[in-house]
Amino acid sequence: MFTELPEEFKKRMRAQLGADYTEFERSFDMPAVRAFSLNTAVISVEQFEACSEAAAELKYKKIPGMQHAYYYDDDQHIGRSAYHHAGMIYSQDPAAMLVAEGIKLPENARVLDLCAAPGGKSVQLAEKLAGNGGFLVSNEPDRARNSILCSNIERMGFKNAVVTCLYPEELANFYPAYFDAVLVDAPCSGEGMFRKYPESIGQWSISNIEHCALRQKDILRNAILMLKPGGMLIYSTCTYAPEEDEEIADYICEDLGFDAVSAPEIVAEYAAAVPLKKGLAYKFYPHVSKGEGQFMAYFRKPGELAKNETLGRNWLSGNKKKADKECCMLMEEAFDGMPDIDLDCVFRISDMFIYIDKGIDRLPEKGITKNGVCIGSIEKKRFTPHHDCFSAFGCSIKNRLELTPGSSELSAYLHGEELRLSLLENGIYSGSDKGFGAVMVLGVPIGGFKMAGGRIKNHYPKGLRNL
Repeated sequence: MFTELPEEFKKRMRAQLGADYTEFERSFDMPAVRAFSLNTAVISVEQFEACSEAAAELKYKKIPGMQHAYYYDDDQHIGRSAYHHAGMIYSQDPAAMLVAEGIKLPENARVLDLCAAPGGKSVQLAEKLAGNGGFLVSNEPDRARNSILCSNIERMGFKNAVVTCLYPEELANFYPAYFDAVLVDAPCSGEGMFRKYPESIGQWSISNIEHCALRQKDILRNAILMLKPGGMLIYSTCTYAPEEDEEIADYICEDLGFDAVSAPEIVAEYAAAVPLKKGLAYKFYPHVSKGEGQFMAYFRKPGELAKNETLGRNWLSGNKKKADKECCMLMEEAFDGMPDIDLDCVFRISDMFIYIDKGIDRLPEKGITKNGVCIGSIEKKRFTPHHDCFSAFGCSIKNRLELTPGSSELSAYLHGEELRLSLLENGIYSGSDKGFGAVMVLGVPIGGFKMAGGRIKNHYPKGLRNL
C-alpha cells in the first residue's frame, strides 16, 4: 500500500508523527472499519438493542464511550437493511461521528451545517435538536451532493431541518449573526481517507493542499458572519495537513478573533491533542483508534449568547400560503382520517404541501432543496402523500402495518412488492380498509402503502427499493 503513496506525503507524515509513524504505516495494512450511529429521535438505544434480528443481521458492537454508536461487520450490506431504510441508523466513520458527538446546544438553538453532504454530521445535529425547539439549516452547494444530502435527511424522518444549495456568501447575506452554532466540515485534500478511498491518492499534491487552505479561509470568513456573538464554531477536516488544520485553526483565533475552547470529553478520549498558538485542537489517527483520519477544533465568538426570539411567520407570505380547507378535506379523505399533523405548520406552494416546523422562523428566498417536510401534492382533486410524509409522520397516521424485522413480508415490501392482508403471517395491521397508511418496523415508519380491498399497494419509492 505504502509504495503507492506519494513520497512527499510519507515524508510529511514522518515529520508529523515521529516515532509513531511506523504504527501509522501499519494501519494501512488493516481494513477500514465500518460503523453506524443510532437515530435516537426515532428509536431508543434500549429498544434497538433488544431487537435480536438487528443484532443478528448487523453483527454490531457498541463503540466504548460513545452514546449510541456501533461498529458492524464490514461484509454486511447495511444500506439494504430495514434499519437503514427506516432511518434508524446512519453509516458513518467513527472519527467523523466524534466531531458533533459531545457538543451541547442551547434550547431553541439555530444551527448551520455549512458544508454538509453527504449528511452524517447533519443527522447528528438534527437529532440533538429534535425536541429542542430549534432547527438545522443543512447546506451543500454542489447539486449532485445536495441531492444525496436531501435523501439522507428525508430518510431519517426529521421535521426540524431545511436543506439549501447555496454558496457561503449567499447564505451569509441572508443570515447575518443568526446561528447559535456553525459547523464547517471543510472541503479538504482528504489525506485521512486514503485507506478507505485509495483512488483519492492520485489526486494528492502540495498545490492542492494550498488551494484547499485558501478555500477554507474563504468559507470561514463567510461562516463567522452568520454566527451570533457567543456562538460556537466547529471546524473539522478529514486531512492531516497542517496547512488545512493547525494553521487554519490559528487563523480562526488570530485573524478572525475567535477563542479556542475545550473539546467535548469524548473527543479528548479518542483523538490526539495538537497544540495551537492559542489552545488545543485534536487529530484522530487510525493507528491510535479505530477509524479514519479527522481533525477537529472548537471556537467561541466573542460576546454573550442571547436567547432566541421567534421572528414570526410574516416572511412566509408570497408563494407560501397556509393550507386551506380543500387541502385538509382531501388529506383527511386520502388517509381515511386526519393524521396528527399541526395544520398551522402546513403551507401550500402551488400544488405541493409542506410542513414547516414552528421553530423554523426564517428561510432563504432561493436555493431551498428540502423545505421542511413534503406532505404531498394535489392533482385532479386527489391528494397523494409524499414519502417524506410517511418518514416524518408515519406514527401519527391512522392506518399502520407493523412488520416483523427479518420477515419475508418486510423483504418483499422493500423490493416494491404488493402485500395481501389475508396472507400476512409476520405483521399486524391496524386501521380501516381504505386509504393511505404507513409501514412500520420496531414502531418506526419505513414507508407508505395504500389499502384497497385487502391489497396493500406498495408506495415505497422505486429509487429506494432493494433490487
